[in-house]
Amino acid sequence: MEFYPAVDIHGGSAVRLFKGEYGRVTEFGNPVELALKYVELGARRLHVIDLDGARSGKPVNSELVFEIVRKSGVPVQVGGGIRTAEDVENMLAGGVSRVILGTTALVDRDALVGIAHDHPGSVVVSLDYKGGAAKGGAVSHEPGHGDSASIGDSDLSISGWEKQAGIGLLEAIEICAALPLAALVVTAIDRDGTMQGPDIDGLYNILYISPHPIIVAGGVRNLEDLKALKSISKEGRRVEGVISGRAVAEGALPLPEALEVCGDLRVSDVHAVDMQVLDVRGSGT
Repeated sequence: MEFYPAVDIHGGSAVRLFKGEYGRVTEFGNPVELALKYVELGARRLHVIDLDGARSGKPVNSELVFEIVRKSGVPVQVGGGIRTAEDVENMLAGGVSRVILGTTALVDRDALVGIAHDHPGSVVVSLDYKGGAAKGGAVSHEPGHGDSASIGDSDLSISGWEKQAGIGLLEAIEICAALPLAALVVTAIDRDGTMQGPDIDGLYNILYISPHPIIVAGGVRNLEDLKALKSISKEGRRVEGVISGRAVAEGALPLPEALEVCGDLRVSDVHAVDMQVLDVRGSGT
């Protein structure tokens, strides 16, 4: 399971919002320095969001984004204010590994189709929902008994989570199904930044109906949450990746341990772990 430390940029700083509310911000300093710290601790990839761009409808912090891409040396997926084909092309030309579409994907389907087919495997669609993915009914965790109707009522948010998309999570997943996307990022807004744990029940249903790799965000707080996400299986499908922001930035979720639980270590890190095991064994009986 891939692990993505999140770097959200607002007003030139790395921040975390509480449930997507711009009035409830915690700052974590320079976003480039934070990103490089994560890479130094072993991160193999980064998730960067331009929050100012998400609100304004166009990229605002591109210079900081490109600096992170240039200096980090790891794949960086980027979202926030990317609405047009030109925006996507500029990001990819700047070295961004994958571009995340949110608002455009939900309000301009023709644009989404064109961008996805022009850049197969390089576009991620972000589906940010409120109300809980199990809002409409009970959830069965037994294989073959997914209740796809139970997520149809979940409300999707756009424009920096300040507006409603007028479309449900189920419909959005079905719209995306035939497109050559790299993944879907599904974010439980009600849990984002709250340290309350991910929406496990909803994820069973999302995995049941979506053919794309699923990356989870919202509420991830500790190693136990990562183990729970890694253990989810529905019709042979599993969670592909997990994003964590506040828990990693505050140290509640130590990055090296998180990477080890996910199995997302670099080769050099795996070698170091193996050597430690050998040392322990050698100093034993």
